[in-house]
Amino acid sequence: MSLPYYFKRMKKIFILILGIFFTTFSFAQKLKLKPPSPDTYSKKELAQDRKNHNCTHKTYTSFSKRLKNYPFNKVAQIKLVSFEGFQIPKIGDSICMGKMSEIKTLTLLQIDSLTDLFYNVGFGGTILLIKDIQCYDPRNAILFLDNTGNTFAYIEICFGCQHTLMSDDRIDIGDICDQKFDMIRKIFSNAGINYGTEKEN
Repeated sequence: MSLPYYFKRMKKIFILILGIFFTTFSFAQKLKLKPPSPDTYSKKELAQDRKNHNCTHKTYTSFSKRLKNYPFNKVAQIKLVSFEGFQIPKIGDSICMGKMSEIKTLTLLQIDSLTDLFYNVGFGGTILLIKDIQCYDPRNAILFLDNTGNTFAYIEICFGCQHTLMSDDRIDIGDICDQKFDMIRKIFSNAGINYGTEKEN
């Protein structure tokens, strides 16, 4: 192997190694990116952020317009349920009503309250910090049934850690402002769902 050819080959290998190094370094840097910590902001900004996390009536979308959102636009009945275990009871892909602890069907007035909470209530202003989810032990759910009685969508809820799991990406309950889960909890309690909605749970 001639020296010019050797050096040319080594130059190509060196450039390749450099390319891999910088790509890996860049990717590692991206992985290390984290949301801003409280130390990023001033005391005044943090105080305003805490205030903005409170729930407020941001909009006043009418009931008829709220019902145009999925899954309300396809629903025949909405049921609130409680269950034991770590996830909503299913047989295959179907929700198993027989394994629910409690089942209550919402009235039109209750659906009005629920959709108002989802689509009209939100943060009081711009949010800087998002709370971490520490657990997920769901005991309740909102079921959306079609006119054949089939549950085609649901929102699984853990009131303890204030987190949800949606059956469909199109489902949106709006901003998770500080009091929203307590408001949803109250709708469950008023409908007669006790398990999973009590504060000690």
